[in-house]
Amino acid sequence: MLINSCSRRCILKAKEYSDSRSSATCQSRRQSSATETDNHGDNKDGSKKPPTEIIQDHSLLGRCLSCKPCKTVTDNEEKRTNKKNRNTEDSEANLYWKYKAQEYYAKTQEADKVQEKLNNLSNCVTNIQKDIDGRQKALRQINDRVGSLDRLLIDSHILLEKIRSTIEQGDKSLPEAEKFVHILSRESPYIYTNESRFPVTERHIPWKVQFDLYDPTVISLSKDHVCFKASEQPFIEPDLLKSTTNDDYTVDDEDESPMAPDETATPLVPITQPDLFEAIEAPVTTVTNDIIIPFTDFKWNQIDELQLSNGKKFQIIIDRTTWIISSEDKIAPAYQLDTQLSIPLNPMGRTGVRGRGALIRWGPNKSIMAVITRWKRHLGEIAIIDGQRILEALIFKDKLTNNWKLPGGKILGIESPYAATCRSFNKLAFQDYDSDFSLTVQEKDMIDYFRSFARFSFSTDDSTEFESNMVYRGYIDDLRNTDNAWAEAEIWNFHYGSDISFPNLRTDGMAIWKDVTNNSRGFLIQTSILREIARIHDAYF
Repeated sequence: MLINSCSRRCILKAKEYSDSRSSATCQSRRQSSATETDNHGDNKDGSKKPPTEIIQDHSLLGRCLSCKPCKTVTDNEEKRTNKKNRNTEDSEANLYWKYKAQEYYAKTQEADKVQEKLNNLSNCVTNIQKDIDGRQKALRQINDRVGSLDRLLIDSHILLEKIRSTIEQGDKSLPEAEKFVHILSRESPYIYTNESRFPVTERHIPWKVQFDLYDPTVISLSKDHVCFKASEQPFIEPDLLKSTTNDDYTVDDEDESPMAPDETATPLVPITQPDLFEAIEAPVTTVTNDIIIPFTDFKWNQIDELQLSNGKKFQIIIDRTTWIISSEDKIAPAYQLDTQLSIPLNPMGRTGVRGRGALIRWGPNKSIMAVITRWKRHLGEIAIIDGQRILEALIFKDKLTNNWKLPGGKILGIESPYAATCRSFNKLAFQDYDSDFSLTVQEKDMIDYFRSFARFSFSTDDSTEFESNMVYRGYIDDLRNTDNAWAEAEIWNFHYGSDISFPNLRTDGMAIWKDVTNNSRGFLIQTSILREIARIHDAYF
């Protein structure tokens, strides 16, 4: 093995020596050939090349290397060298493409990392946005909850104020209880609608108290609304606020046709609240709906007389003064006007609703009511509780609402309010629809009218058997009151101390005598007024 290796190396060295010597010889010959060509000009065109000569080594070393064993060794070495060269070239190419592949892979990896970072950033932003949306939703829910709790707190506060006012009134006389009369005027929702009043606590009722958040709903029911009777519609005053929203509740849709003048208005909701104006009979007059009353010049705090013509001339008196008396100077001061809108402001303060509401006029809406009383009798004797006699009042049932009401009249200006009271009593008690009274009926005439029903005792001519007292005149706490329209009333008590004879008093169950006590239900009137009537007669309440 060692001999073969040494022999192969010797042969290869000899081959290398022989090739170098042959190469040197070939080089010298080529140079000499080129020199001869230049000297003799044998190759004139210079386009022919000298022939290539194959130089054979005829030396002993050359002949030895030409033998078959040596030839095999040299050929194998040449093949091995060529293969090695090819492998080297392939390796260089592989290294180049490997480098390119590594470079591409590195760029791909870097791009993937950048894309992964972008995806992570996008996911992070998406998660943050979802978290923000969730927090905003939770914040809105919290705000709604806080708003609901705030409204509930205010409603509870108002309810506690109502309970406190009821307790504090106790047995106080009417003037002392007047400061507690602004309760129903803040009742929510507003009557005949589903609109809630803006919550107003007792502290924010006075106009002089700053209330920057105060934003009441605007409500002015149109004259075609079912809460107004046909005889009242010509007197309904227009909406001075000109609300652009649907808050005015004007009935002008095709599916809500207005009532004909001769149709009977049925309320949308049952009137079960203590509302004074439902207790008053609307006046029946000769005024028809084709009469147009010019409501162009509103003379606030004044009495305005208008001359209208409906075939024949007649007079209408619009009284825009107030009956609310100041506790300081005992006179009726002028109510204030809104500085921007020039419309009346409720003298008692805020109510949570702006507009005319369900009342007929802006400002004061006046009326007169009669409370007819007698002593309650049991088995022919006057009934007594705790040493005091019991009063009972004559009330009448309304066919439309089934509520019990008292005779009275709204002061619309086409007849004397005292005439309206007498006419209303005639209609309710005796079913007399032909009574006709004019503007000339005065207070004394009304008193004489009710005195005529008194039957004095045979044993005495004491005039105290019949008493007439004006119990109250001023502001009425009414469900329909707003910031710009309110109810006022003059309430009379006609008391019969002896047996009374009402000729032809209806007996169909529509007129009854009801006890006047603190637990009485059915009187659509403030409890403080009933208490005042009982106090005047030293009766049980």
